[in-house]
Amino acid sequence: MELALPHYGAVARQSAAGPAFGLATAAHPAMSHWHDGERLCAAIEGYPTWSKAEWQDLADREGHGHALAKAFDDLGEALLEYLHGPFSLAVIDKARARGLVAIDRFGTEPMCYTCPNGESLVFGSTTDSLRAHPATALSVSPQAVFDFVFFVDRIPAPETIYQEAKKLTPGECLVFERGRTEVKTYWRMPYGEAGGSGGDADVLQRELVERMRAATGHCLAGEAGGQVGAFLSGGLDSSTIVGLLAEASESPAKAMTIGFDVEGFDEVGYAKVAAQHFGAEHHVYYIRPEDTLDAIPKIAAIYDEPFANSSAVPTYLCALKAKEAGVELLLAGDGGDELFAGNERYLKDGVFDHYARVPRFFRRWLLEPALAHVPGRDSIALFRKANRYIEQANMPTAARLYASNVFASITPDRVFEPSMLQVIDPGTPTRFAAEVFESAGSPAKLHKMLWLDLRLTLADSDIRKVRRMCELAGVRVKYPFLDEDLAAFSTRVPPEMLMAGGQLRRFYKDAFRDFLPNEILTKGKHGFGLPYLAFMRAPGPLRDLICDSLSALGTRQYFQRTFIDSQIEALRGHGSDALASITWDLMALELWLESRSIR
Repeated sequence: MELALPHYGAVARQSAAGPAFGLATAAHPAMSHWHDGERLCAAIEGYPTWSKAEWQDLADREGHGHALAKAFDDLGEALLEYLHGPFSLAVIDKARARGLVAIDRFGTEPMCYTCPNGESLVFGSTTDSLRAHPATALSVSPQAVFDFVFFVDRIPAPETIYQEAKKLTPGECLVFERGRTEVKTYWRMPYGEAGGSGGDADVLQRELVERMRAATGHCLAGEAGGQVGAFLSGGLDSSTIVGLLAEASESPAKAMTIGFDVEGFDEVGYAKVAAQHFGAEHHVYYIRPEDTLDAIPKIAAIYDEPFANSSAVPTYLCALKAKEAGVELLLAGDGGDELFAGNERYLKDGVFDHYARVPRFFRRWLLEPALAHVPGRDSIALFRKANRYIEQANMPTAARLYASNVFASITPDRVFEPSMLQVIDPGTPTRFAAEVFESAGSPAKLHKMLWLDLRLTLADSDIRKVRRMCELAGVRVKYPFLDEDLAAFSTRVPPEMLMAGGQLRRFYKDAFRDFLPNEILTKGKHGFGLPYLAFMRAPGPLRDLICDSLSALGTRQYFQRTFIDSQIEALRGHGSDALASITWDLMALELWLESRSIR
């Protein structure tokens, strides 16, 4: 048996001599620990803590790998009840041919797996580690390609880009025993347990502030103060974290901001307000199109699956500038919107609730038939909008949340090759979203939307973006909002209190009204969004790269050539912004396929 960390990948196979292992490695800045005893082999990556004193003491003395081996020997998979923080782990009992693979409750550390012959288990923290193992043969899934463009920038877990491989979802573990594998859920957000239990708003707001302080303190434990910084976009969450970091630091906190010389995208002014308010050492870098051109191939290469979140570019450059400023650990504000109701669609979707209050008989037998028979209704803006509103109001909520997606409104047979259409199911993404939506464990619509975004937006897009870009820049990252106690606390705040008065983040803003500058509390939501349309449409090397990538993608078996050509024309200014926006996703897909030499 050989074992190497970090980024472990292994195969466990039942044979007369017991299970066999082989592992592939890649660099990763998170802490890694392993233990290889005579019977138990254990590996763990991330920043875990144990709530069982015996195991925490062992971790402090001999490392988390040793503590994991002991915990597995004592309790098996039940050890996960006592393991907290960000982690991925694998532990295998070589003599009994059994093992456990798991990731943390928010999916901050990934884990992929495949069962190549039905009796073996190959696992690793990336799909690249699976491909590297001689026991596997992985092929690109046409359905995953469709899901990738439908969900705009990623392939949601548990699927991967490969037909034969899966990813664990947040709070999942995989149990392996004598040739059999079983995936289990060991944790979900406790909406059903504490869900909106209520209480005095002022008391809850004071508790939130203290829990945020504690969560930030947990992230800073054991860290060298002068080597810690924070992303600062000028929004609620990043400004809060910069403030709490400054509060906990003996020297000025280092705050890292990205700016854009494009109208409507630059938020540096708000970031400066926050930095000055908290006395932070503020580092600002303005991104140029040539920065984007340089970053794109690096980003495509580091991801183990196609990934097209364009804000990966400013995130990478921000982390890179942090590294140059002596920062080794960055604190990120991801998770605040998904815990405390900050996404615009939580409010926007509420307009459809009004239609549900109209008596069903009136809707189905009078209003809808009347609108359907208005002469020339498609040419009259008012009637077009009315019919679109009714169409969306009649959708299941989860499907409606993705109704504005460009690929949700494009007829597949005008986009994909006939051979592709034969093997994909265009309804798969919306059914999957609906399953996640309904699995929240709470009857509250807001809880269901929050849970959907925790899974499909936070875990599958935002965390993957920040984690990999920090890795590429050579810095570590932690997320104060993903503290388990803070997350559990958020479920105790009633949904109507989270968005009191029909305002996003109302509860959170009220809690921090004496901490954050008023300009931050009253600004609109933005973030580190890249003005990629402005960059892509300008004649030059960046547009040439994208057009060349699209042309290459058109030679593959996925998309019709006429559709690819329409994308190139849209990029050159002969189409709508909505159509041109897809070109970034298609470029990312092609560059990733090229980076893995996949034809």
